[in-house]
Amino acid sequence: MPNWSSRLASVETRQLLVIASVERTGSTLLCSILRGTKRAGTPIEYLNIYTRNFANFQHRHGVPKIKLPLRPLGWLRSASRRYSWRNISWFEQGSYRRYLEQIAAVNTTENGVFGIKMHWNQYERHMLDVGTAVDFWKVPVAWVRITRRDEIRQAISFVRAAQTESWNSNMAATKEPMYDGPAIAQALDRIAHENVQWSNYFASNNISPLHITYEELIGDTPATIGKIMNLIGEQLGEIPPSRVRPQSDSRNGQFATQFIAEYPQHAHRGAFASGDSSATLEP
Repeated sequence: MPNWSSRLASVETRQLLVIASVERTGSTLLCSILRGTKRAGTPIEYLNIYTRNFANFQHRHGVPKIKLPLRPLGWLRSASRRYSWRNISWFEQGSYRRYLEQIAAVNTTENGVFGIKMHWNQYERHMLDVGTAVDFWKVPVAWVRITRRDEIRQAISFVRAAQTESWNSNMAATKEPMYDGPAIAQALDRIAHENVQWSNYFASNNISPLHITYEELIGDTPATIGKIMNLIGEQLGEIPPSRVRPQSDSRNGQFATQFIAEYPQHAHRGAFASGDSSATLEP
């Protein structure tokens, strides 16, 4: 395994762009476009330790390392085609911090920007709970918060993705989606909780992020991306094509109608309440 320090990029990280999100807000679409600009720091979910991207990086760069006593269990898990780690506590603390250094070193774009997308649960479990935060990288931080006005469609999108195991348009569905009212209601609770957690974090740290919505991103992509590029001091040229596309179909509308009929107390969290027809699209 190569030494992680031998792979450092030559570009110094001078600014951090953070996309603060909750699942199914269009953050994948947003970051796909930002990566295409080649000026916004290659934002992906670097704090999600349960992805192929993370596993590939760990294999290629040798960080983070699993704690020595847990390595035999890690080999057994790997032999059964699971990730070698169960959770963040399986990694050596110093090695995990070197991982955080390395992702910035490797993924900073030529203008000195390192971008990262993180859902609240990732930031909480994989940075805050291990005693660090975005100031780890010791550079100015540009915060972008993305939310979705139509939270019912957001919850439906989350349940469908969990059912089908298709979290973006590049992932093939393994099952057909089915209406599940209790699961949608539970997803709405999760969305509310994580939005509150972000709001509390920003308030307690005197942070005023640039706030955009999924509906704005879909409704006027150039203007929305332009705001973010302006935030990091960059001019927006031609909008690059996204490598992901909306996953919506007619069942989402059917599920929303059925859910509102079954749970009328949540009707104010849907598209009909916001009056935004663009809410019918999915990330």
